[in-house]
Parts: sequence; structure tokens; C-alpha cells
Amino acid sequence: MKDRKIIRDACAFQLLADETRMKMIYLLRAKEMTVSQIAGELRLTPQTIYHHIRKMRKADMVEVSREERIENVVESYYRATAGYFHFVNGLCASECEGMEWLREILKGLGNLDLKVDLSDKEASRILKLGEDIIRQRQDPNVVGKIYDMDDVDPSIGDVLAEYAMMMKMNDQEFGKYLETLSALRERLLSGKVEKG
Repeated sequence: MKDRKIIRDACAFQLLADETRMKMIYLLRAKEMTVSQIAGELRLTPQTIYHHIRKMRKADMVEVSREERIENVVESYYRATAGYFHFVNGLCASECEGMEWLREILKGLGNLDLKVDLSDKEASRILKLGEDIIRQRQDPNVVGKIYDMDDVDPSIGDVLAEYAMMMKMNDQEFGKYLETLSALRERLLSGKVEKG
């Protein structure tokens, strides 16, 4: 599984608007599972899960990781194709895709009355800081363990992983993480447009 995957299909974004499919992605990021296992975890019928799996496979968000023969039946195991999905439109190069992603974030900030106007150079710096923060926050082992827990709701998995990450960092690592967050905040605030 890749750490990050670029998805250009706008329909794929709509797929994750469904709560069941979102929970399925959380589960399949942590470990490979069969349709029956997913159905049991989410208390849904295998037919319902298979319907969702088919749509997510078409959008390249889920894949068959392996197949296992049990007597005369072949059981497919599925997994998410990435730990993090980055949705973009168009056929840009990697840097351009990051800029498009940042433009969407800036547009969202503007909609929250937090308009930010940045030069391309500042936008590139913000992208790099954002990537650094994501890298510092990732621990696939913790995420895997969280989604293996039977008594934890998958919808809180990301917050639980964030808290666990902060507690596992030593003081130096946590200080570096806070410095990166602070630098990102400063860069965003430097481009803030005051209402007038």
C-alpha cells in the first residue's frame, strides 16, 4: 500500500461521502479483509459490502491484495490502495497537483472568512511544511493496531492515531513537530488578507 495516492476521478471523492464506505476505507487501510469480515465488523450484509467494494475498486481506492482457496471457494482479501488519498482534478505534474490541493484549501479558508493570498514561492514553502507535518504524524504500526481494536469505533481512528503519535514522540521529536506547525501557521498568517 502506498502512503499517498493521487485520485483524479471526481466520482471517487463522492464515494467517500458515504459513511459506510468511509468506515470501510478506515478498516482496509489498517489490514486486508474479506467481504465477510468487513460485513461482520460493520454489521451489514456481505451483498451490501460487495456492492461498495465494487464501486471503490472501480475508483482505484480498494484492491484485491490476495486470494485464498478454502475448499472449493476462493476468498478475496481487499485492502485500501493508499493510506491517504489526495483528490485533484486535471492531469498536472506532482508539484502542480500539490498547488491545486493548496488552492482548494485556501478557497475553503476564504469561505471561512480567513482569506489568504500567497505568492507561488510562499505556496511552495507551505506545501513542503504540510508534507513535513504529515510525515511526522504517520506511524503505520499505530494505525494498524487501532483499526484491529474491536472496541474502538473506526470513525475516531484518525484522532486516536494523532493522540498516540503525540504521546509516543520524545520531547525533541515533539518540539520539532511544534516548530513545523508554528512555521506553517506563520506562513499562512503572513498571507492573511484583512477585511476592509
